[in-house]
Amino acid sequence: MIYIVRIFISILLSILGIVQIHAQTKIEGSLSHLSQLTLERSPLIQRNALTLGQAAAQYRSQRSAFDYQLGSEAGISKNKLTLFDADPRSQILSDNLETGNTGITAGLSKRFRTGTVASINSEYSATSDNFTFDRFGQEVGPDIPDHVTSATFSLTQPLLRGNSKKVVTALEESAKLDMDSAEQRFELSTAYELLQFGNAYWQYVLTHKSLEVFQQNQDRVASVLQMTEELVKADKKPASDLIQVKADLAEQERQTKLAEQTLFNAKINLGRVIGLNENESLLIDIPTDDFPTVLASGFSERDMMAEMVIMAREHRSDLQALDNTTKGLELQLTAAKNSLLPQLDLTGYLGIGGENFGGGLEQFYSAYGNDQGKNSTLGVGMKFVFPLNNNQAKANHENAQLALTDQQLALENQIRNISLNVNNAVNFLENSVSVLEKALETLEYYQEVFSNERVKFQNGMTTMLNLIIFQERLTYAQLEYLRAKQQFANAIVNLRFETGTLVKSTPENGLVPVGRSVFYTIPNNDNL
Repeated sequence: MIYIVRIFISILLSILGIVQIHAQTKIEGSLSHLSQLTLERSPLIQRNALTLGQAAAQYRSQRSAFDYQLGSEAGISKNKLTLFDADPRSQILSDNLETGNTGITAGLSKRFRTGTVASINSEYSATSDNFTFDRFGQEVGPDIPDHVTSATFSLTQPLLRGNSKKVVTALEESAKLDMDSAEQRFELSTAYELLQFGNAYWQYVLTHKSLEVFQQNQDRVASVLQMTEELVKADKKPASDLIQVKADLAEQERQTKLAEQTLFNAKINLGRVIGLNENESLLIDIPTDDFPTVLASGFSERDMMAEMVIMAREHRSDLQALDNTTKGLELQLTAAKNSLLPQLDLTGYLGIGGENFGGGLEQFYSAYGNDQGKNSTLGVGMKFVFPLNNNQAKANHENAQLALTDQQLALENQIRNISLNVNNAVNFLENSVSVLEKALETLEYYQEVFSNERVKFQNGMTTMLNLIIFQERLTYAQLEYLRAKQQFANAIVNLRFETGTLVKSTPENGLVPVGRSVFYTIPNNDNL
């Protein structure tokens, strides 16, 4: 029995191991897949998205000023009064005067965006006692309720403070603008995270290709070692050359190992930027997208400084956010200025009601219908409040004015900084193209030089030292060419970020999935 159990456990563990192996599938190493994964998994993007909910909650809070307000109150009380001997009622009552009260109040009010406040209130009360006579001196018996019912409708319109829709809705509209600003700031923060992703991805591509260069270089040195061994055997080279080549091969193997470590670090860092854990980061497959080329990027030798600055001012979401915040602060200043005014409210009201006697709930309704006991009220009133010092309103007005001035300065400063950053980005792009062209030219020269030096070495026309030197220069040229390509790729994504064309969003669908082209093409009106 124990043996069967052990076999079952072994089979189960094997199945779990197979499932685990299949579960740990590779993560596709393409730009499109990993950039979309960044949008979904980045903790920083997720945290920044919380600000959208906070802004929406603040907007809802300001809208609550115009909510319907329903209120009600109910109460029941019993009262016992020991009458004075001089009280005539003591001659009729043999005990205390016992009074019962029931009261119900319900009301509905609404503040409109014009500043008008409408309310309707209904009140009902029933009072009874054990005195057998009513207040008219009629003997009706004990505990006969006296029902009083009323309903009042009123309208209040501010004439000074809070007297216009613009003032009344200022905080609501400001909160709505802040909500729009939060969405625009979220777009910019998301673009910044994608900028970090783009740089991390191109670093991953660079380290992957650099490792290939080091491996190729190691293979070249191994080939030179084999060729040297054959030349030594043929007595065409001294045996001492072998030591030099073996030392060079050991050095190349060391550099290859360092390149493997650099590639590992780049993969882990890419996973960190995306939002993956350590196990998931190790599952990132080899990069499938190569560096962009100058020809396919749409780069041309034209002066595009002014064009890119204009594009940035049109598409940078942080400028839109700052502009919306400025408009919101202007509304708040309008409300603060209005709060300096005295309060003068005009109220008109209409009330109907009635009174009835007798038991039963139906007396509540019949009090409105009976002619006897019916009453109505029509009135108008004015309320005037004039704060003599009004320090609170003055302080709020000053703070609102300072906040608006500070925001206007921030907006102007951001426009200035964006222009400077775009100029830097354009210069970086143009410089990276020149560096890339020179790096390619240098690589082609060293490829030819090394090929010629190898032939010379085979023919005994040059030394081993020269061959090693030119091989190292070739390796250095290959690495520099890769770095130049990485710099050009970084320049494109950096220019995309500075011009606000790295990420797009729509009011209906939010962030639009990032296309591969944004990492490969220079922004223009055709590829936005």
